[in-house]
Amino acid sequence: MNDDYLWDRGGTPDREVARLERQLASLAQKNPPPPLTLPEPARARRRWVPGVRGIPAMYVALATAATLAIATVGVTLARRSRSNVPGWEVTRVAGAPTIASRRMAGQTRLPVGGWLETDDRSTASINVGTIGQVSVEPRTRLRLISARDGDHRLQLERGTLRATIWAPPGQFVVETASSTAVDLGCAYTLTMDDEGAGLVSVLVGWVGFEWRGRESFIPAGSVCATRPGKGPGTPYNERVSPAFREALQTIDFPSGAPDNGAALSRVLMEAEERDEVTLWHLLTRVDARERDRVFDRLAQFVPPPPGVTRDGIRAGRRDMLDAWWDALGLGTAAWWRTWKRPGAIGEP
Repeated sequence: MNDDYLWDRGGTPDREVARLERQLASLAQKNPPPPLTLPEPARARRRWVPGVRGIPAMYVALATAATLAIATVGVTLARRSRSNVPGWEVTRVAGAPTIASRRMAGQTRLPVGGWLETDDRSTASINVGTIGQVSVEPRTRLRLISARDGDHRLQLERGTLRATIWAPPGQFVVETASSTAVDLGCAYTLTMDDEGAGLVSVLVGWVGFEWRGRESFIPAGSVCATRPGKGPGTPYNERVSPAFREALQTIDFPSGAPDNGAALSRVLMEAEERDEVTLWHLLTRVDARERDRVFDRLAQFVPPPPGVTRDGIRAGRRDMLDAWWDALGLGTAAWWRTWKRPGAIGEP
C-alpha cells in the first residue's frame, strides 16, 4: 500500500483498509468540512516536519501546546487539591520515614488522622502550621489528630520529638498514653516508650503535663516523668543528684508499700533554691500530715505571699497554691487555668 493513502488517498489502498472503509461508509460525514485557508504568507512558509509524514509543523505545534496546557492545569488542580486537605508539611531529613506505611521522598503532607513513622536511621521535620516546628527522631511513631487554628494536636505513640513553638499558650498539644503535654510557649523534648512511660525535658518556656486532674508545670531547665495509670510525676531540676531523682520516683510512682517518709526527707535535705518547683508540687503530692514539712522548706526559699496560709495549703486550696506558684517568678498559673476552662483555646 502507498503510505500516502492514509493521508491524501493517493496510491492503491491495502485490502484490509478498503474493507474497513466499506464497513464504515454509512458513518461517513455527508458534508465535507470547509477547507482550511491560510494567508498567502503563511502558505509560503508552511513546511513539513521530518519523521511525521504529511503533518504540517503548525499542527504539531498546536497539538503540543494543547497537551502542555492540559498537563499544567492537571498539575495545578492536583496541588490545590492537596493543599486544601487539612494537614502539616513534612520534610524527610534522613533515611526513609513513612506516612501511612509509604516511604517519603523529599517533602509531603501529613493529613489529619495520618501516621508518621521513622525507623532506626530515619528522621523528619514537621511544620506545625505557622506556629512552630517538630523534629521527629529515629524509632518514633506519631499521628496528627488536629490541624485547626488554635488546636494543633499530635498523638505520640512511641519515640522522641523535639518541639519548638512560638504561638500563644495552649495551642499545641501532644497526647500520650500516660499524659497530655500542653505547650505554654516553649521548646521541649518528649520521649515515650512502648509501655507509655515517658519523660519531658523543657529547654525554653514551660510545659503543662496533665492526666485526669493531676497536673505538673515544668519550666525551662526542668524534667518530668510520666507513667501509665499514674500520670505526670513531680518536676525536678535537671542537675539534681541520682538519689534525689530516686526519692521522687518513690513518692510519685510507688510500688508495694514504700517508705515515703524517708524519700521525702531525702528530697527536703538536698533541696536548694533551684528546687522551688519540686517543693511546690510536693505540697499536693504528699500526705496532708507531711505538707507542713514541705511548707516550711519552700518558705525558706520563697516566703508564702499574703493570703497564703499553712491551713489553706494543708487543705489543698487551689487559689493559695496558684498564688504561691506565681510568687516563684516562673510565669502565671492563669495561663494554665485559662486553657483548662471549658471552651478555651486548645480545649479538645
